[in-house]
Amino acid sequence: MLRSLLLMLASLCGLTSLIPTLTPNNPTAPHQVTTPPVLEFVEYQKLDELGDTRNMTISPDGSKLVWPDDTAFCVYEIASEATECISTGDVTVRVMTGFTWSPDSRYLAFHEDLFLRFYESDLWVFDFETRQLVNLTDDGVIDDALPDDGVTLELDYAPVWGANDILYFFRTSYGQDVPVPFNLYRFTLANGLENANDPILVADLTYVKDEPFAVYGARADVLDGSVSLSPDGQKLAFLVRPSDPSKDQSVWIVDVVSGEAHQIATLSDLVQFGIPSWSETYLWLNGLGWSGDGQYLVATTISSTQAASAEPTYAIEINNGEAMTLIDFSGVPDQQSFVVSSIADQVSGRYDLIRAATMTPDGSYVIYFNLNGSDVGVSGLPLLPPNNSNTPLRLFNYPLNEFAGSMPMFQSTAGDDGEYVRVLLLGYMYTFAKR
Repeated sequence: MLRSLLLMLASLCGLTSLIPTLTPNNPTAPHQVTTPPVLEFVEYQKLDELGDTRNMTISPDGSKLVWPDDTAFCVYEIASEATECISTGDVTVRVMTGFTWSPDSRYLAFHEDLFLRFYESDLWVFDFETRQLVNLTDDGVIDDALPDDGVTLELDYAPVWGANDILYFFRTSYGQDVPVPFNLYRFTLANGLENANDPILVADLTYVKDEPFAVYGARADVLDGSVSLSPDGQKLAFLVRPSDPSKDQSVWIVDVVSGEAHQIATLSDLVQFGIPSWSETYLWLNGLGWSGDGQYLVATTISSTQAASAEPTYAIEINNGEAMTLIDFSGVPDQQSFVVSSIADQVSGRYDLIRAATMTPDGSYVIYFNLNGSDVGVSGLPLLPPNNSNTPLRLFNYPLNEFAGSMPMFQSTAGDDGEYVRVLLLGYMYTFAKR
């Protein structure tokens, strides 16, 4: 069952066009953003000279870059340009995955690589303030995640942080010839790792899928990945992606207070829009993110083959499940035009080839990388008014022949220190001033 999930990891970058963005309702919940900043490009930095870019991430406060280096976390302080590697003892963090920051930039959560390496996965947290590493769900089991007869494994994965150092994660109890519970849990770490209690059950989600691991994080994921918490911290959205291609993929939302969950959209319904007749419609959902006002979920798609095909991006209204295309290809007349020709009202007169994308911390933009032959740069897809134009906002263009090529980076991340937004895409850090 686990190995079938490798079929889900194929990726191809998409080409994009944009129609007008949504005008949201007036939100009243706390921590929500209704007026986005104007982003002004300042500089970019190639990161491979600092360290391993594959699992490099930026802290939410935009102050430091961190990456695992065998049995250490290396920390690059952006202000001082100094690097320090902090030992993790005998724990090899280089083979971990799912690196996720707490909003206060103190903690980094992660787990063993369950879906690619088939490791038995626990939930780990590193405290950058105390330099303490803790396995929060240590069950004493090490090695692979294929249990022997009579053994049931508790596999913990897909962490996501809320406010006040609340850490949510998914757990699958996996054994041979036994029922497979699938639950959402949480830890509260406001009093520090040393005072963490047992995890609290948030919701029993066994009924949302009919196999052990239909919810998972893949290295092809973009935005916030397969799980994303709403700006007010009340709703957790997640992707359900069965390994059986004949089963529909879907977007679910669970209320983290009541534990009630419901399906908000299916892929088969979404792809009724935004795809031209000549393009294949066999797509995967590969990313979620919330608009800063908490009214919409952004959902991205990716082709399951290596052929050029349309990969729309959708906005889903959470109150009624209605969806519209934010990135729409339905007007592209043929594949030749899609690949090589320019069409009016596109960025620089051509389609964007998206290789990486992430959300700004305030949810006001999707920031994504462009690779259009010689036209290479970074664009922003506005999610809030007043940026409801008919075209993406081109934030940065590389001078001709200056782009040195992309580097491995499994997840794109962004940080915001109040004055600057810094974005990590394909091994580069881009800095934008907030105006």
